[in-house]
Amino acid sequence: MRTRHTHHRPARARRRAAHTALCAAIAATTVCGAGAATADPPPGPAAADCPRWTALLVPGTFETAPATDPAASVGVLTTVSESLATRYGSDIDVHTLPRTTEATGEQALAAALSALCSGTRVVLAGNAEGAATVGNLAAAIGNNHGPLSASQVVAVGLVSDPRRDPSTPQLGGSVAGPGIAGPRPQDFGELADRIRTLCPEKDPYCSAFSQESPALDAVVRALTTPPGQDPTTTAPVTAWPFTGELTVSRLLTQVVTVVNGLSTFAANVPAIVADLAELPALLARGDVPGLHRVVGDLNNQFHPLVAMADGIDLGLVSQALALAAPLDTTGIAAIASEVVGVLAGLNITRIATTIGRAQGIAWNAAEILIAGDPVGAVLALSGLAPIAADLLAATASAFTGTRFPSLAQTYAATTGTGTGDPARQDGDTAVSTDHDTAALLANWLTQMIDATT
Repeated sequence: MRTRHTHHRPARARRRAAHTALCAAIAATTVCGAGAATADPPPGPAAADCPRWTALLVPGTFETAPATDPAASVGVLTTVSESLATRYGSDIDVHTLPRTTEATGEQALAAALSALCSGTRVVLAGNAEGAATVGNLAAAIGNNHGPLSASQVVAVGLVSDPRRDPSTPQLGGSVAGPGIAGPRPQDFGELADRIRTLCPEKDPYCSAFSQESPALDAVVRALTTPPGQDPTTTAPVTAWPFTGELTVSRLLTQVVTVVNGLSTFAANVPAIVADLAELPALLARGDVPGLHRVVGDLNNQFHPLVAMADGIDLGLVSQALALAAPLDTTGIAAIASEVVGVLAGLNITRIATTIGRAQGIAWNAAEILIAGDPVGAVLALSGLAPIAADLLAATASAFTGTRFPSLAQTYAATTGTGTGDPARQDGDTAVSTDHDTAALLANWLTQMIDATT
């Protein structure tokens, strides 16, 4: 193990200005948006205040929020943050950038790098959409178009990069196939030997195979084919009408998230229809055990939809799938577009909140019944009737009639039942996979940092 050279450490008090300047740069960019991209970079802190190393981490789209504390580690990169902080102590400043759009994410990272003093060495890491941000800026730095010199960068780690090039050196097992958004137009230039990617097996963000996911391949071709060019299909495709800050990469990430989680929810639809139909009769009878069972089932059955839809524009995803439908010979994209279109019309937050309230009442009534007070249990159900009515009203547009249930059953039968986590292929094993991936990255970053001493 490396011998620590404590005489190199600047004192905490002298480094406070460097820490404050960096946090201010991150905060100003994420709040002020595009203004930071064109402004001159703020002067960096004095050399005496510089940390020996600075690590900037950019989490995935759904791992953080705009109010995330830059000093707090989140998501897959938590292991990286904690490992670096533990090993190097006050020799390193570790910062997590909050969630932004892809465009402002690059601006925030560029501004944070511009605020660094020239004496600090830089480590960069990103996960998923964060990896797209870090990788794009690393390509600019490596080709002499970035906010700092390539010589200042120690290492760059990209986890689940949707713009992964299979030729970029990989940590862990070798995975073929490009990222879902396609490789970047330029390589990493001078940083090529300091870049590593990590792509968990069967992760569709960083390893897209047309033969394994023809619907996703069709979406990629539909969204990335320039207007007027033939996307190699038997049917014409209209150019995607992008507006605002939603980029192709971000939309593709949303499509992948929805497609991964949709089959699990679709397989639950027949049971949801049956439970919603049973709910009024159970209420009329004051059937406490029955209500406890049905409300608990509904909570579990809707969970994949709630997780899948968090932060997703289901309307745009439905449009993207519809655009890709002529390119998908399996027909999955067309069915998925219809299913997602129906879900886009639901108030999913309202449904989740209502089920949560109903579950609380039903569980309380069940506990009173178990305690031997059947009258008290029935009385405890008095607040459930209006909540159940609200739930039935919120779900009526999708679960009344046969059209949506039929579509959902067809989709589930065509694609197979998913395994739970809409952001991953493996439910419980995702935690272990994420930890192993982050540990690999932390070890490599440590080796690269140690080589600079």
